[in-house]
Amino acid sequence: MPPPSVLQEVGTAAPQALVLVDILQRFVAALVLGALLAYRPWRRWMPRTPVLAQETVHTQLLIAIAGAVMTTVIGDSMSRAFGLVGLGGFIRFRSGIKDPRDAAVMFVMIGVGMACGLGAYSMALSATLFFAAVLLVLDSTSRPHSQRVRLSLALEDVGQALPPLRTLHPDARVVTLEQAPLEAGGTAVVELAVPAAMDGLELIQGLRGALPGVRSASIDPG
Repeated sequence: MPPPSVLQEVGTAAPQALVLVDILQRFVAALVLGALLAYRPWRRWMPRTPVLAQETVHTQLLIAIAGAVMTTVIGDSMSRAFGLVGLGGFIRFRSGIKDPRDAAVMFVMIGVGMACGLGAYSMALSATLFFAAVLLVLDSTSRPHSQRVRLSLALEDVGQALPPLRTLHPDARVVTLEQAPLEAGGTAVVELAVPAAMDGLELIQGLRGALPGVRSASIDPG
């Protein structure tokens, strides 16, 4: 935590004079460049690369905007920079933050508060409205957390059951398939992506109703 004299200098330093358009231009530039690095659109043509975690992408994007807010607020003042480091340490070590996106939001909250404390009300309002709009877009496009489960399905006719399964779960993957020669029935072990909070009984009952000729179904442990 910085000494009290440094924090007092934060309150007495004059805020950087910027017009509303200039502030928004800085935030938009941080958003566009941050999105390019966070989402990395070139990965669409690289199927072997691992899928980026949604929380990580959002955190990187929010931190880019947070950096624009912080540097706009700090300007050329070293005392404000030291004050920000002390407050950032409070967030890192004394707050129970589970979602990494919340940490980025907290840093922006610090910047908004510092801007208000310095009397830079247009800056604080711009940061609040812009960041709120970004969070609204991220929240509206967020997908529910999912988990992958393995199911053992004893089927009367494998050829008739698997197409409806792929229609119901496009990302379904057949892990193993046991089927005797010249027989339509068999046992298939499939891997599905389902919502993390989904009940196992609900999943099995849904598959029994959607797939024809399901003799038995069970969830493989692990």
